[in-house]
Amino acid sequence: MRFFLGACVDLPAQTRQKRAVEGVTDESLLRAWQGGDAEAGAQLFDRHYEGLSRFFRNKVDDSRRDDIIQQTFMAVPTAAFDGRSSVRTWLFAIAWRRLVDHFRGQARRGRYEQGGVGEMSVVDMGATPETRYARNQERRLLLEGLRRLPLQQQVVLELHYWEEMSGARIAEVLEIPVGTAKTRLRDGRLRLTRVLEEIADSAEVLKSTLDDLDGWARRARDLAAE
Repeated sequence: MRFFLGACVDLPAQTRQKRAVEGVTDESLLRAWQGGDAEAGAQLFDRHYEGLSRFFRNKVDDSRRDDIIQQTFMAVPTAAFDGRSSVRTWLFAIAWRRLVDHFRGQARRGRYEQGGVGEMSVVDMGATPETRYARNQERRLLLEGLRRLPLQQQVVLELHYWEEMSGARIAEVLEIPVGTAKTRLRDGRLRLTRVLEEIADSAEVLKSTLDDLDGWARRARDLAAE
């Protein structure tokens, strides 16, 4: 069940389609929402809930995920949007900041030793998102491997494979130079390979995963949204 600022929006697909206005851009919906039109906000929520849920799915405990998605959308009406990026990229940037805030809060509460959040993995920071939903062994291995990367590298790879973002878009989300984003994408692939080699229980599953690493990474996208 999904909630938009406290109101249930887990509506049948045909109902949501009737509510949506064909041809209305994300930016138009955002401007309307920031001007007080709650219906526009609900439509924007419908459009981007799945992607933002997927963003948090492999990083945050299941019990906290919906709360953080809510916090992300609650920040939207008063956040500054300058139009230099797409609304989608801008929403992911807000989500990234909420994710960092979440883990910093965990550190302050003593869940783990406080340090550079972006350089620690979600495993290091005590997060235990569910992986049993990934019935395929290669996908399960891949999801577990991603969670053992430094958080910023995990985000870079997941935005690239799951959201099909370019280095420039990823740089906008993380507020880093484009060159840095591209370097972290390249280094992240190499590090993921090493991590998979370390944690794999089956040589056969490891070989199958590494033989088509990009393909398995992309196919894990749909499972991460469940």
